[in-house]
Amino acid sequence: MKRIEVLYGGGKYTIPNRDLADVQDEITGAMASGSPHWLEVNSGEGILEPAYLLITPGIPVAVVDVMATVRSDSDSLL
Repeated sequence: MKRIEVLYGGGKYTIPNRDLADVQDEITGAMASGSPHWLEVNSGEGILEPAYLLITPGIPVAVVDVMATVRSDSDSLL
């Protein structure tokens, strides 16, 4: 299972079933276009609700490959 965590405006959001490079490409393409872009994410825990983050210059966005972090943590336990 793939899952990306997005940190935006002090909040945590998730994107399921996409890999890190794919999300990075979408954000990079949005920034290169010069037009505002809405990134679809999930908000909440338990019952997830769709949310849309506005990607524009000057708004910091961080993306984390959660599953890579989980794999690294489990490898260190061996």
